[in-house]
Amino acid sequence: MKKMLSGLALVALLAGCRTPAPQAVEMKALAPADRAAMQTMIHTGRLDAVFAATISVLQDLGWKLEAVDKPAGLIRAATARKNESLGPEDERELNLQTRHATTRLHADITKKWARWQELVIHTEPWQGGSQTRQRIVLTQRGTLPAMSYYEEQDGTWYRRGRSVLIHAPPAEQAVGVDLPEAYRDLFDRITKALRQRQ
Repeated sequence: MKKMLSGLALVALLAGCRTPAPQAVEMKALAPADRAAMQTMIHTGRLDAVFAATISVLQDLGWKLEAVDKPAGLIRAATARKNESLGPEDERELNLQTRHATTRLHADITKKWARWQELVIHTEPWQGGSQTRQRIVLTQRGTLPAMSYYEEQDGTWYRRGRSVLIHAPPAEQAVGVDLPEAYRDLFDRITKALRQRQ
């Protein structure tokens, strides 16, 4: 009898020691001024040198230059497209069960997102031309083709467990990159390339 009671006490103790389920973390949006500060850099050097250094860095990193307008100080570039199970907005989902369900839904190659990164860089003379101000805007982009798939329903409108054919329209998503490290890395590379030119 004592062994049985101590066994029950052990089970109760272990049940009480379980770790709680992870809570969702709320992502705070950056203030416009903070985002602009993160995306902006002032280089010591003339516009021509900074513009050339920027293009060489992008080419070294494998970015495809889509538009280069030196008089306007604009560069638009994109990475190669890759097929992925999660869209740009899906990556913001912190619930692992939801992410796994989305990944399973897009396991078929015909249901995968086409994903790529896009950047727009504006470069302009600063402080009388001895310095150059540069702003980089990075965006995660994705497109999903129109598709039809079966989904198991568990709501009140359908019999529980019934498979319903869903016709989903094509989708497009664009999410701004708010990671300071991503911008810092690009600016550091441009600064290094600029020093090599000087």
